[in-house]
Amino acid sequence: MLIHLALAAVLWLVGFLLFGHCIAPRWKVAGKLVFYLGVAAVLSYFFGPWALAWIVGHPLLGIGGHVWWCRRHGIDWLRCEPREKYLVLRPWAAQDGFPE
Repeated sequence: MLIHLALAAVLWLVGFLLFGHCIAPRWKVAGKLVFYLGVAAVLSYFFGPWALAWIVGHPLLGIGGHVWWCRRHGIDWLRCEPREKYLVLRPWAAQDGFPE
């Protein structure tokens, strides 16, 4: 179980370092971490190695969805630019202080 949580924490950290600038508002970062690690811990406890489907699959689905959505709307998926176009499509990001 600890190995699964360590893997989940590393994957979350790598994802945050690469894509964390797209998260708005900033207070969601802690909630996303707690949710992801909490679900990973519960699944690991009850399902053992099968929890790896969540630990690896959840971030991959998130990145895949983000890339698809951004490309569909003509936005650079890695930098969320042009910022004006991104904010028009995600108005709550502008209201909550999209990170500069």
